[in-house]
Amino acid sequence: MAEFPGMKTVRIQDRAARVYRGDLCVVGSGAAGLSAALEAVGLGQSVVLVDAAPGLGGQAVGAALGTICGLFRNGALPRRLTHGAMDDLYETLFAQGDAALRRVRGTFILDYVPNAWMRWAERRIAEAGITPLPGAIVRRVERRDGYVEALSLATRFGDARVEAGRFVDASGDAVLPWLAGLKLRESEKPVLGSVMAILEDVDTGLCAGYPRSLYHDLIREHAAEFGLVRAEGPVFVLPRTSKLLLNLTHVETPLETAGLALAGIEGRRQVDALLTLFRRELPEAFRDARVAVYGNAGIRQTRTIKGRRHVTVEDVATGVRPPDAIARTTWPIELHGEMDGAHWTLFDEDHVHYIPFGAMLPEGLDNVAVAGRCIDAEPAALASLRVMGPCFAMGRAAATAAWLNASGSLHQTDIAALQDAVADNLNRDTTDPWAGEAVSETGPEAEGAGA
Repeated sequence: MAEFPGMKTVRIQDRAARVYRGDLCVVGSGAAGLSAALEAVGLGQSVVLVDAAPGLGGQAVGAALGTICGLFRNGALPRRLTHGAMDDLYETLFAQGDAALRRVRGTFILDYVPNAWMRWAERRIAEAGITPLPGAIVRRVERRDGYVEALSLATRFGDARVEAGRFVDASGDAVLPWLAGLKLRESEKPVLGSVMAILEDVDTGLCAGYPRSLYHDLIREHAAEFGLVRAEGPVFVLPRTSKLLLNLTHVETPLETAGLALAGIEGRRQVDALLTLFRRELPEAFRDARVAVYGNAGIRQTRTIKGRRHVTVEDVATGVRPPDAIARTTWPIELHGEMDGAHWTLFDEDHVHYIPFGAMLPEGLDNVAVAGRCIDAEPAALASLRVMGPCFAMGRAAATAAWLNASGSLHQTDIAALQDAVADNLNRDTTDPWAGEAVSETGPEAEGAGA
């Protein structure tokens, strides 16, 4: 075969798997994974960050969530419960004018501009020297005697391999225990996802005066005509923009590639139908509106591990602090099991509930901790723990445990030492000086919430 100047012939057989090494490998770059990676670097660890999506940031970016839930105590003031990497994100977003607080359902939500989150995450990953591997799908888990030694990955550039002493599974799907052959849990009842969207060229001044019930009543009245299924959900202005974020869709999110793709298509159809409805019925505000961003299908729950501890609804409702608590939240139980809306269980001002470290430890793996929505919990209990505030706290705890226990089983972690290292996530309530001035107390933002 003739060769051409400046070119060479290559074959797949010539390409060995590229090897990446670190003290810690984190799978998933959403709230929990990003927190784990940044906290680990802060503790002097080298980190490889793996994500199946083509970009970094998880659903906070890909699903255009625009809201951080579960950060605050209930009550009249925004007293923040989660610290660590969240401190930097929180302060950065407010300093840039890319965040605002809303008082909802007796607590607070932080609204943020998704692009601002994305750029913060990318900058911090690069500055920290984390090795990012987006677009990398875990194909095989190599383990020996209960210890994961390496992950085999598929990427668009060929096979890759990650070797590490410790692993944090923040995939949301418990992918490492799953591929390691462990028994996992799945909800017997459906847990619905959402496709969120950001609208631009909206008269947000007018929208600020609309009660949220206006949108909900319109959907109920015209649902059959437009093929709409969810009657209630958040509609709010993104900070420092003339854009509106819609969270008014519901879709099934099956554990199957084609089905999930079709769910995303159906969710975006619902977004288009909502925009058409609002243009017709609320022309003064929506006449020139168009979709700026369609989010990916947002997934609330898939697989969860069988851990050393199982979080129940009673654990959440009573707020009893377990001996191995590593994080806390007051977020309501937010069940998305019906197409027309969500069921909420709210808690009083003094309530707080906890996440035990044992719920993050999969039985059968000694050097893996999970963080995020795949911890061991009943579906209804998980509905209050899977939001981003506690996910940041879980990521911090997982990275800290890996650092404290550099050899041996994570199941033997010194809980007292771990709790001491993450004590501010268990004991500290922070009223940030700039937060109170940014709280929205009136208008549609004060009526409801949801992720």
